[in-house]
Amino acid sequence: MLRLRVGLMMSVVVMGVAAWAGHEHIVQRNETLGGIANRYGVSVKTLQLINGLSNPNHLVVGKKLQIPDGSIKQVPHVVKSGESLSVIAANYGLSASKLASYNGISKPNLIRVGQKLLIPFGKAAPLPPLLGSSIIKELNRTKPTRGKWKRIVIHHSATNVDDAENMHQVHKNQRKMKNGLAYHFVISNGSRKAKDGEIYIGGRWKNQFDGGHVKRLQWNKESIGICLIGNFETRRPTAAQLKSLEGLCRYLAAKTGIPDSKITSHKCLHPGHTVCPGKHFSLKDLLKKLAVRRPSS
Repeated sequence: MLRLRVGLMMSVVVMGVAAWAGHEHIVQRNETLGGIANRYGVSVKTLQLINGLSNPNHLVVGKKLQIPDGSIKQVPHVVKSGESLSVIAANYGLSASKLASYNGISKPNLIRVGQKLLIPFGKAAPLPPLLGSSIIKELNRTKPTRGKWKRIVIHHSATNVDDAENMHQVHKNQRKMKNGLAYHFVISNGSRKAKDGEIYIGGRWKNQFDGGHVKRLQWNKESIGICLIGNFETRRPTAAQLKSLEGLCRYLAAKTGIPDSKITSHKCLHPGHTVCPGKHFSLKDLLKKLAVRRPSS
């Protein structure tokens, strides 16, 4: 039998509005987040968001979960170093203007670290942010050259084990590429020393240099190259890679103005020339996620 400690929890109050109220549940052995969500009649995504769970499959026995009641309309978000209003809004599937209006913010560029924002629920519970505050902070150190970037092109390394540093050396020493690594970003699959889903920011992005990842010179001048480690002709990208890719695409789109229609793959950009990023990578699925998480409203 599930152990349930019931008690009215203190509402989180931000700017005079209660963010949530409900009960507390202590995770028992063999319980799943889906089972707990079904028991209380809430969605898994809601429990993830409220309890800060990035992976619904990783539950620790004894962990206290906050269970919202039917009155939940919004959840709090504390601004972290490196976050901007547009990036926070994009991570929750909102427009920056809607988030600013909801929180009574007249100057979106002046949000501060530690400031509490309210994230409103729409037709479905918003999802947790895709990118961590540390990578957002690192990304924010580079200001994209205005008007330069027209599209995002996705690749795979075609190798099951690799890392960005090794690729940089190969491109520089063997392919004789002056700026080394041909891509602007590399997303690891957990091989070698990098973590699964870890985003490597290449020198080409930091210095706003042209890419070296596609055949035509003009395409390299205006296309951001993202390479996922792995051979997707034989296996699928990892869930962590896809999460980071979605977050990175959304971040870059928000910063450069690149529309979803210009997020493509090497194969789609240059059909007949390459199979990259492989038959097990679905651009269609990525674009579908981006559309769902960035509603026109």
